[in-house]
Order: sequence, then C-alpha cells, then structure tokens
Amino acid sequence: MASNPIQQALLDLLRAGNPRRHPGWKRTRYEFILEYGWWYEPSLLPKGVKAAPPGECFKTAFDLALDDESLIYCEGVVLGTEASLPVQHAWVTDGTGQAIDNTLEAPAGAYAGVPFLTGFANLYHLRNEAVIGLLDDYLHDWPMLGELGDRPREWLDLEGRGTAPLSIEQARRQP
Repeated sequence: MASNPIQQALLDLLRAGNPRRHPGWKRTRYEFILEYGWWYEPSLLPKGVKAAPPGECFKTAFDLALDDESLIYCEGVVLGTEASLPVQHAWVTDGTGQAIDNTLEAPAGAYAGVPFLTGFANLYHLRNEAVIGLLDDYLHDWPMLGELGDRPREWLDLEGRGTAPLSIEQARRQP
C-alpha cells in the first residue's frame, strides 16, 4: 500500500522486521507500527509552527498536540531516502494525513506511524515525570509492545489517521 519508492523501501524494512525482541514483548516496534500504523504525507510547516531543535521530536510533537487540540501526536519511523535507515521519530498531524514535523531540517521522504490520543500521552508522560517515546519506554519494559498494545481503545486516536493504512490486514479492520 505504498505510494512511492521511499514508502515502499520503508515498508520493506518494516516487514523485514527488527531482530531485537525483548522477552516481554508481544510484538516488535516494527510489528506494532505495521499493525496500527498509517502513511503520512510529508509537508512544509504551517504558519504558526516554529522549527525546533533536532533530537527533541518526542517532546516537541507532544507539546504541539497539547497546545493545539486540532493536532494529533504520532510516533513511528521515518525514512529520508530509499538508501537510508529508518529512524524512530515523532510528529503531529492535523487529521488530513499530513506529517507536521518541526524537528527535521526538511521533511522526511516517508512517514509511517501511529496516532495517539493526546490525553493518553499526557497521562503517560505525567506518570513517568518525563516526555519519552511511547514505543521505546525501556524504563517500564516497553508496555506498548506488550499488553498495553492489545488495548488500542485506550490510546489509538483514529481522528489522526494518515492517508492510507500500512497493511492490508489493518485496512480490513478499519470502520
């Protein structure tokens, strides 16, 4: 369901999988993204969204979603070009499938990710007393990759769906 060569390269990498699996995981990060993820279209920054320092994507995207209820926090992976490696990343979307990403110098070539409820992310970060990646919470044994990942009604924000589901299986589950 990829629409361009960079998306296809990212989809191939996600399907090839991540060989690192913690004993408590029910799925890897890549499997989680394939199960619940969407494609997002790279876009230029809209008016009013300022560039932020590189390396602060999780905090910056969360702050944007917290400050503007029309924006939805997303986590997943991005790929710059067909020949690059995927990078775990966070951005926001406005519900139209656009990736609004203010921490990369230029938009990535492909965005594959999962939209999270802002309230869920807020409670998660308050509990941890830090803004951390939801998919990489090693301090708590990666709950999203375990039992919590089986309960999408608690965290999945379907208002933040991207332009197309990543997998055929996911497309069949959509309302």
